[in-house]
Amino acid sequence: MKKYLENKIFKFSLSSIISFIIDYSFFSIFSLFISNLSICNILARIISSVFNFTMNRKYVFNSNNSLYKSALSYFILAIIVIILNTLFLNLFVYKLMFNKFIAKIVVEIIMFIFNYFVQRRVIFK
Repeated sequence: MKKYLENKIFKFSLSSIISFIIDYSFFSIFSLFISNLSICNILARIISSVFNFTMNRKYVFNSNNSLYKSALSYFILAIIVIILNTLFLNLFVYKLMFNKFIAKIVVEIIMFIFNYFVQRRVIFK
């Protein structure tokens, strides 16, 4: 059981790191052209979440649930995460005066922990 969980956590972490690179890259690119922090974040999260769903469903959790059921559950979670992510990002940048690129990293670490438990216990159980 321990080896199983370690493997899942490793795969989830790897998938999340790649998703983060995609998300952070698009966030940075969008930030060059769009001044609204929330829009940059939401667009980047949408792009990275499609990749993340595919990787987690197929390679991390090896889900046998129907694609429709998994996708519906995942994207409901993704919407919740986008909302929380954007709220935290705005809090860190506009209230706590973090640099937006550092704030993005801090928020993504918080969301990583939240996402793992929800996906493991609810989405791809």
